[in-house]
Amino acid sequence: MKAVIIEDETAAVTSLRAMLTENQVVQVDVIAELESVEECVDWFRNNPAPDLIFMDIHLADGSAFGLFEQVDVPSPVIFTTAFDSYALQAFQVNSIDYLLKPVTTASLARALEKLRRLTSEERNSHIEHTNDSIRTRHLLKNLLITKADKFYPLPVDEVCFFYTLNEKVMAYTADGKVHPVDRTLDALGEQLDGDTFFRANRQFIIARKAIRDIDLWFGSRLSVNLQIPLPERIIISKTKTPVFKRWIAAE
Repeated sequence: MKAVIIEDETAAVTSLRAMLTENQVVQVDVIAELESVEECVDWFRNNPAPDLIFMDIHLADGSAFGLFEQVDVPSPVIFTTAFDSYALQAFQVNSIDYLLKPVTTASLARALEKLRRLTSEERNSHIEHTNDSIRTRHLLKNLLITKADKFYPLPVDEVCFFYTLNEKVMAYTADGKVHPVDRTLDALGEQLDGDTFFRANRQFIIARKAIRDIDLWFGSRLSVNLQIPLPERIIISKTKTPVFKRWIAAE
């Protein structure tokens, strides 16, 4: 069985490779390791389909779901992620299985056995439903904000940035208001329009329209300045800098 690993964490790739080599369910040959949506799109457009894909949901340049929006993914998928809040979403898109990081030998064996038992017709059905479900998923348009004993809708297009600190997420709007958001930054990253919002780092998701200018920063990084005050400086890592530049240029 030929497999592709889509993962941007080197340690996770190394660990998964080792477990696949040692597994007793099926023989798995890893033919490619991909770490960004852009790299995935290029690979799937120019290579024969593998028998299986191990796919982390969060990649260096955004959600792995973005791959499905650009190419047909002709293989069954086993999702991997560090965030169990995505378990339901992963199952809803009809993946073969969902593995919570760190992946264990037992969970991997269970997923491979599940795949091995599927008929050819069942595999094709999984592939078709995965592609269709992800492409038709609804992007987040409004947030329901709860504050004290009241709640109100907040259109996401009014948000300049989302910021998390001490596991609390806040939405900042141009009028200077701060709104408590009952979702993780990772969940928001999956649900927001990737053309409009960018996951800058672990603390920030920023809106394109809110960017004032960008400074060159130490170590080949970038510092992003918005049109409203920030709780701390927004730094784009060296790894994400090329991705961010392409996102800006795509405006």
